[in-house]
Amino acid sequence: LGLHGSTPPVHTCGGMGRHWCQPVTERERDLQLVRDYKPHKDVQHLRIMLYGPPGAGKSSFINSVDSALRGKIATRALSEKSRTYKIYRENPRTFYPFAFNDTMGLEKSTERGILVEDIKLAMSGHVKEDYRFNPKHHLSVTDPDYNSSPTLDDKVHILVLVIPADTVSIISDDTRRKMKEVRVAARDKGIPQIAVITKIDEACPEVKKDIKNAYRSKHLNKFFLKLNVDLGIPLNCIFLVKNYHKETDTNDNMDSLILCALKKIIDYGEDYLNDQNDPDDV
Repeated sequence: LGLHGSTPPVHTCGGMGRHWCQPVTERERDLQLVRDYKPHKDVQHLRIMLYGPPGAGKSSFINSVDSALRGKIATRALSEKSRTYKIYRENPRTFYPFAFNDTMGLEKSTERGILVEDIKLAMSGHVKEDYRFNPKHHLSVTDPDYNSSPTLDDKVHILVLVIPADTVSIISDDTRRKMKEVRVAARDKGIPQIAVITKIDEACPEVKKDIKNAYRSKHLNKFFLKLNVDLGIPLNCIFLVKNYHKETDTNDNMDSLILCALKKIIDYGEDYLNDQNDPDDV
């Protein structure tokens, strides 16, 4: 049996059964593929939207991607506003052609966290840059921060659920319901989705001892199955990541996990872009 069970999914960059931490040569290959990526559609960047419960590591994932690509630990102050975060190439005047949109955490309380309706609006490109999400009121069509005519550039091209391994089993029913609602909305819009499980070292002693044990861990395999059953996320769309947190230098094995998830995010997002009709084709 593979780590996922009797029918382990197969990822192109590895995968349960074949989805363990990559050797350095494979890491370099994925790194080069990311560096060479250019969207085929006429957009400035592939837009990646992150969502999940508070403290899941959404902002840390953005910083970890930045660190893996630049080869040094990167930290930036991320806010609760609607912001597009780009990553510099080696040349500080140019950016990678993909960008992240972070969101406030989904909470069970109706007085805190981002509203599901605002996530839906952001997916469709209706939320302008620097809009500060209000946990009590969703963005109105009459608000000046409402974008009434979003372009393909404004819309989300792939949705990423970020969820922590150390608390995935105790997420409240209300939060789980909200995550399902977001997933259904994205599905109805045809937006591809993956899940990234973070804090894997805090949830599994074997992984804390050696990050290369990530996809061999029977303990972490339970989280794959739980996300698959609870939220309907396919097993081959779930990835394990250890974000940079206390480290002062990058690590090839941590980079491999991050780049493996990033490569799949880009692959699925690019497929979505290529499926969109150009205005001249309609």
